Amino acid sequence: MFHNPSPPPLILRGGDCFTLRYINTIHPEKQPTTHPLDNKNSMYYYTQCSMKGVILAGGSGSRLMPNTKVTNKHLLPVYNKPMIYYAIETLLRAGIRDILILPGKEQAGGFAQLLGSGSDFNANFTYRVQDSASGLAYAVGLAEPFVGQDCFMVVFGDNIILDDLTRDVAEFKAGAKVFLTKVPDPSRYGIAELAGEKVVRIIEKPTNPPSDWAVVGAYLYDGRAFEFIRGLTPSARGELEITDLNNKYIDSGAMQAGFLKEPWFDAGTHESLVEAAAAIRDMRRPVERIKTVNSPAPKVAAGVILANSRAYLPKFFETLRAQDYRNLELIAFDSNTETENEDLAFIKANFPEVTILRAAAPAGTSAAHNQIIQQAALQNAEFYLTLHPEMILEQNFVSELVNTALRDPQCAAVGGKLKQWHLFSERAYGGAGTTNFLESTGVLITREHRFINRGEGEIDHGQYDQDCAVFGVSGTAALYRISALKSIAFINESGRAEYFDELLIFKYKEDVDVAYRLQLAGYRALYNPRAVAYHDYTSIHHGRGMLATVRRRRQKTRRYKEWSFINHHIILSKYLGGLSGGVVRSTFLYELKALIYSILLEPYLLPQFLRLAKMSRQIAQRKLQLQRYAPNFTHIERWMV
Repeated sequence: MFHNPSPPPLILRGGDCFTLRYINTIHPEKQPTTHPLDNKNSMYYYTQCSMKGVILAGGSGSRLMPNTKVTNKHLLPVYNKPMIYYAIETLLRAGIRDILILPGKEQAGGFAQLLGSGSDFNANFTYRVQDSASGLAYAVGLAEPFVGQDCFMVVFGDNIILDDLTRDVAEFKAGAKVFLTKVPDPSRYGIAELAGEKVVRIIEKPTNPPSDWAVVGAYLYDGRAFEFIRGLTPSARGELEITDLNNKYIDSGAMQAGFLKEPWFDAGTHESLVEAAAAIRDMRRPVERIKTVNSPAPKVAAGVILANSRAYLPKFFETLRAQDYRNLELIAFDSNTETENEDLAFIKANFPEVTILRAAAPAGTSAAHNQIIQQAALQNAEFYLTLHPEMILEQNFVSELVNTALRDPQCAAVGGKLKQWHLFSERAYGGAGTTNFLESTGVLITREHRFINRGEGEIDHGQYDQDCAVFGVSGTAALYRISALKSIAFINESGRAEYFDELLIFKYKEDVDVAYRLQLAGYRALYNPRAVAYHDYTSIHHGRGMLATVRRRRQKTRRYKEWSFINHHIILSKYLGGLSGGVVRSTFLYELKALIYSILLEPYLLPQFLRLAKMSRQIAQRKLQLQRYAPNFTHIERWMV
């Protein structure tokens, strides 16, 4: 059982410096790391340089009174999270995990209570209290015992920076670097005087600004910063100014400049706080089409397959009913063996708005999905959302997925950030059963034709917090454009469309098969990290490679292994022939190892080859139907890692 202990009681004294470090004693392989997956589908790469982070979180916040009368301004919310989270995320995006937080002495305990040791961020937080408001450069000087001889990045706790500064951190070796953004009213900021892209001078709130490039609250420094700070003279207001520190580096010829491309916010006033919240909200809300009366939000049909799911249904349907997206139809497919069962009784009594379907004969997962999609089409739904009953959704889950799909006409599938949930261990998991361990942020495909959930088993610390295209999305919770599903559907021998291939048994890899066909047909699959859902997921992640695969297989039952085996080889039979010789060889070698393993340890899988042979005619028909949209197998190979 995973246990995240509460941090020890904190006694804060002026000038004290302490570090709370997180150790996962249950899964020691999941310790904080600065080495994420290095593959072409990753939105991030990280450096191994010894860079530390410093967040300045002092100040009285007088411009935000009375909101800051009893709390620090950096703990105020900006849209959907505390202000200081944005500064932390700026450092995490850049690969910085050792972070010093410098609050004022009045509300220092609030930071430790909110942020703890940093384990929720997969980081190590150190706290040092500022005794007095003696200027920003003074606050930077307090970081010297923490930084030592390392380079470090300073971020103001009230600045919201959306750019990814990873490359700047990776390439920084010595000196200093300031980050600049264009502003419409430069007399309000510290302004950089430039000679080309070189910083000549920084002037604080100039009457006659030499440019409109404002210095934002993010800096890179080497260890000389502390020597320079000790030589600073207090300004007229009795403070050590960070502008004077930066000009020291300029005078020594060691100042660089970086130019931000994304919006930047200084959330230090009532007006800027509201503007920042509104701007971030607008970045994450559905496009105009969702808001207008004449062009209503497209209908989404959310489908769920029931199978002895009674324990999960209350929370599942409650989170669906609470969605902020209103044009949502709920369809449940009853696959229970008994026509009268607890699942149906509960839904009819508590959620009568749910449409219930039931097959005349037992139906597999793909067949159930297909029947739900047919019902969704009758209800004029534009999108189909696959869901499992053993999950809960954040309130904006559906609207975020729809928003992403509407922004790209070629987008046929959208997935969000799936995390692990443990309904029956709620007390151990903080009362809600939710964890910060990832289940999937999209599906990867390897040259050996293994299909991997991106991020599975990792602690979520923001490493997958950028929108991106992916090979496929997890069928646990995926939004599909119904028109795209119709265009790639197989037509079976009875003339009925199969959007999900009904040759595939139970619920293994039917989402991979759909992802394959959508990519071949030229559609896109997208990932939206702001759409968050939690899935009751008991499998333990063991990494990659053959040994990891063996460990994973030990968790599966014999029946599940048989289903996975046959489905995997159906997919290979349909698609492998269109790929290059190099991919075919890689896949063949891997399958040869898997065959030897099966012969030695899982011989009961071998009869599945006979079952596969009996399907050869149906598989051949499906391969032939792929040709109608001129499949682009070269495009598939670009996704392989």
